[in-house]
Amino acid sequence: MINKKNSRLIWISWLLIMPLLFYYAHLISPLEHIERSSFLIIICLFLIVANMPIQINDATFSFILGVSILVFLSYGLFAELLISQLAYAILYIRVSIPKKTLYRMPLNSIMFALCSVGSALLYNLVGGVNEPSGTKEMLSSLIPILVYTLASFWINQIVIYFVTVYLYKRDVKIINREFKWDLFISLLMYPIGISLYLMLETKGYITLFYIAIYYIILMIILNSLSSALNMNKYLKQTMKISQKMTQRMEEDDVIDEFFDQLTTLIPVSYGTLFLVENSQLKLKRHFINKVDEKNFSSPNFNLFEGSISEKVFNDKKEYIFTRRSQWFTNDHKKYMEAESLLSIPIIKNNQVIGVLSIASDQKNAYKRYQVVMIEILALYLAIAIENARFYLETKTKSETDSLTGLYNFQYLEAKIKNEFARLKTFEIKTVSLLLIDLDHFKRVNDHYGHQAGNEVLIEVAQRIKNVVNQNGLVARFGGEEFSVLLVNHSENETYSIAEEIRTNLENIPFFVTNHMTNEEQQVQLTITASIGAAVAPFVASEPTDLIRCSDRAMYSDAKNAGRNKVALYTK
Repeated sequence: MINKKNSRLIWISWLLIMPLLFYYAHLISPLEHIERSSFLIIICLFLIVANMPIQINDATFSFILGVSILVFLSYGLFAELLISQLAYAILYIRVSIPKKTLYRMPLNSIMFALCSVGSALLYNLVGGVNEPSGTKEMLSSLIPILVYTLASFWINQIVIYFVTVYLYKRDVKIINREFKWDLFISLLMYPIGISLYLMLETKGYITLFYIAIYYIILMIILNSLSSALNMNKYLKQTMKISQKMTQRMEEDDVIDEFFDQLTTLIPVSYGTLFLVENSQLKLKRHFINKVDEKNFSSPNFNLFEGSISEKVFNDKKEYIFTRRSQWFTNDHKKYMEAESLLSIPIIKNNQVIGVLSIASDQKNAYKRYQVVMIEILALYLAIAIENARFYLETKTKSETDSLTGLYNFQYLEAKIKNEFARLKTFEIKTVSLLLIDLDHFKRVNDHYGHQAGNEVLIEVAQRIKNVVNQNGLVARFGGEEFSVLLVNHSENETYSIAEEIRTNLENIPFFVTNHMTNEEQQVQLTITASIGAAVAPFVASEPTDLIRCSDRAMYSDAKNAGRNKVALYTK
């Protein structure tokens, strides 16, 4: 993409340069005594070649240069320049270039015109003649025709290089894979152009008619073969992408990996993913692929109602559009710059579990065989998301206490080790641990039943979380014991939080059900706790030392001092 100033400059340059080039071409080789039938067939052949390139895998080639050689040798520079510009103009109209890249039309027009004029100049400089006839003239023209061919190639490469570096501001090497391929095609066109000219001279225009038919058949066969090869390549890449998605354990990471990898296969400028949650479609990701960055988001605003995604979900079939006018409505403002759109249902076990919509700034961006590949990828995505959710559920169960919903001791122990690692690298200043033991908790179970005891534990867990809030991690240490892990808290701050927890438990009564009677009456209880606290690195240098110091403070200083107290361990 270029700015409007440069785009305007390109159009002005085109308006100034093209008339001069056509005038010069007319001066040195005006159109004279042409045979209309042959000329019209050559024009048709040029149009066919320009508009129907042959594709094999990622490589594209056509016989444009070969036909250009034919036209130049038969009718001169003006005819070649006129026909080539006409062919490319029709090509641009057919592909419908988006408005924001419309500057490419005059830019390419100037480039091809420079190739035509520059090649003709060098051809004449090395002694080439127009309409060579007879064996002697034809042999003497072989070198000039080769110069014409190589000049066209080099002018094209040099112009592309300068446009890329100075206009698009991108670093690129002149000699790369595309350079070598273009050179090979140019050298291949050298004998083809000569052969076309000789056939026209000896057999007449009917030969070109058969060549055009042959080219169309060849193009259809090779492009069909290319589609099959591309499908095979895409399927292999699909397998690699599915493996990468399954390596991700977080749902958001799976979705981001999917969109990130999808952009390596097909042009994707925008994308949305809706998934069914609680019997409703929920927007899981809104993706924007810009030139310099990729943006992943989960917006809260509604992108479903009135969209293609809603239609796909209801109709349970995919929709593919090649240009903006086929699908755009006011409800599609999320695809403001898009042209092509593909929206497919994600189906598993005959149920639509989501809708994937992708859009591209390019017209005709998505082929039918690519739809099959994307459907396969979308199914892999659904499976990967399901695996990620199962992993999260399993991980959550392994890390949390089923009764209170707090983290369990295993998670707490691992977290303490992680924080000590950060402490040793000076990422944090302190690590504090509170151990909270409920006083005389056995009496609750004995008098009111274990279910009442569970109600107390659940309420205690909630109160501790409310006090700590986002300042620390709350875990169930075991039985009636709880713990709080704090980072970057001083000894005074640690003690204050412990004291706030203790007073909250003591001063606010608990209401539980008496499960030891048939009436199951509500009873009011007063629950107190003894709390031990320790702060590293002041009293502990290892995770086990910190736990031991907190435990000592709780039992030796808080419990033995009469319970319902906070004790801070000191050396």
